[in-house]
Order: sequence, then structure tokens, then C-alpha cells
Amino acid sequence: MRELLARAHNEAPLRLTVDLEQCTVADSGTLIASFEIDDFRKMCLLEGLDRIGLTLRQAEAISSFEQQRWPNRPEVASESF
Repeated sequence: MRELLARAHNEAPLRLTVDLEQCTVADSGTLIASFEIDDFRKMCLLEGLDRIGLTLRQAEAISSFEQQRWPNRPEVASESF
């Protein structure tokens, strides 16, 4: 990675290719560096998910929970749910 950073500083512009699936960064083909990323964050990036997207994936489970939970709580239940 240090060599890639040095090249980025010395060569303008430096084109890099990031392969998230393989966890590598490469310049024009002569230098490849690897990096680490946790599996969850990698999955989110590959699937284009942010916190809202992750929540929306659970929309059916959330709706099911609301339908089961709110009728048993008349003090908080309303027509808006």
C-alpha cells in the first residue's frame, strides 16, 4: 500500500482499480496490494446497502412484528399503524 500511495503522490493522475471481492488495489497492472475489510461491510458495499437499505430488507419481518405487537398494546396502538 505504501508504494501505491507514493505513486499516487508522484504520478498525476494515477488510475487505480479496486477489486472489493478479491480485496485488492492495483495500478496499471504492475503493482497489486491487498487489504482487509470485515465481511459485513464488504457485503453491504457489494450490494449497495446503507443502513436504510438494510432496514428495508427486513420490511416484511418488521410489518409482521408490528401486526403482532401493537394489538396487544392498546395504550400505544392507533389507526396509523
